[in-house]
Amino acid sequence: MAAERLRSVLAPAVRLGCTADFEQESLPVDEVPGWFAAVGSGGEERVPQFARAGRGAYAEHTGGGRPWHLQDWLYRFDPDEDSRGWEWWDATVAGPSRVHVWVDSWGESFFGCQDLLWAAFTAGAVRVEGPTVQKAAVWSAERNSQPNP
Repeated sequence: MAAERLRSVLAPAVRLGCTADFEQESLPVDEVPGWFAAVGSGGEERVPQFARAGRGAYAEHTGGGRPWHLQDWLYRFDPDEDSRGWEWWDATVAGPSRVHVWVDSWGESFFGCQDLLWAAFTAGAVRVEGPTVQKAAVWSAERNSQPNP
């Protein structure tokens, strides 16, 4: 479930990165899930429990990291933005309560990923390990072992 929610958040952000005019004051949010838009905005009545728990887990994991406002998070997908050190690839289910998040870090083992952590935790991650560098073949083998939706 967390993998599907993570995909539902990252897919529109990646599309915006390819199509949006990042010179505008704000980016369109109509494709972003409402729960994700609400989790950083204070719209508590629209924030499901998994996202509330994720917001707390993010703060704990990052040593008090503040919630991301939706527009700030979306602007990280500006193709000219240098501070995002990763490119979305995939999420695979690795067990009953384990999801592997796959990104391209251009071979770097250490990269800025606070924005990715925010998405993962608010999508339902309870704990995050890594990042670790893996070869594409590891992802391919895991992806090919996934049940067809």
